[in-house]
Amino acid sequence: MKKQILAMAITALMAGGAVSAASAAPFTTNTVSGGTVNFVGQVVDAACSVSSDSVDQTVTLGQVRSAKLTSAGQTANQKEDFKITLEDCDTTVSQNAAVIFNGQSDSAMAGVLANTAGAGAASNVALQLYGPDGQVLNIGDTSSAVTLIDGENVIPLSVDYIATGAATPGNVASTATFNMVYS
Repeated sequence: MKKQILAMAITALMAGGAVSAASAAPFTTNTVSGGTVNFVGQVVDAACSVSSDSVDQTVTLGQVRSAKLTSAGQTANQKEDFKITLEDCDTTVSQNAAVIFNGQSDSAMAGVLANTAGAGAASNVALQLYGPDGQVLNIGDTSSAVTLIDGENVIPLSVDYIATGAATPGNVASTATFNMVYS
């Protein structure tokens, strides 16, 4: 019995030593390329900062039948809402905020965003923006103002399809940039 216990103790010590020796073995690693992370930001001297959720947005408009866009100036009457959120607003700096959109203007109708969808694009269709008051907001124009409160503020906006002639089916896309105007 004593021999058996001694043999088990020796086996246990040897096994422990093997584990320790394996743990002490050098660890090799493989490094592979993973990708790129771009960091962008901006420091501003303004009444508010634009929320990162509002800086780069995609607004998806629902499908519309071409039969709703048969003559120039006709809208689809299916506005899609979106917003610009302002953070950390200080009303001792400014009391109002407005927005100006810029982008490629449609050649047939001034003030609306041109359809830049490329191959397969719908023809005679553009995008009309609407300001916080629900009124038409032409690109390059300053929207109606929103009265600021300290902290977070939301500027409600919307967009709709607008015909520049008899619309034909296809894709619609456009890009606009915006600037905030504080007063």
